Amino acid sequence: MNKSLQISVASIGLLAALLYMLHFFGVIYHPYIPAISGGTVIASYLFGVYARKKQEKE
Repeated sequence: MNKSLQISVASIGLLAALLYMLHFFGVIYHPYIPAISGGTVIASYLFGVYARKKQEKE
C-alpha cells in the first residue's frame, strides 16, 4: 500500500474529526456536518485497518 496514500487518508480523517469537534462545541453549525464528518472518519478508520492488514501480508 502506498505510504503517501495512507498519510493523506489519515489527514483527511483528522480534519473531519476536527470539523466535528468544532460543530460539537458550537463554533460552527450546519445540519450535515455530523453525518459527513462521521462518515469520513469511519471510512478513514476502515481504510487504515485494511491498509495495515494488507501490509502484514506482504
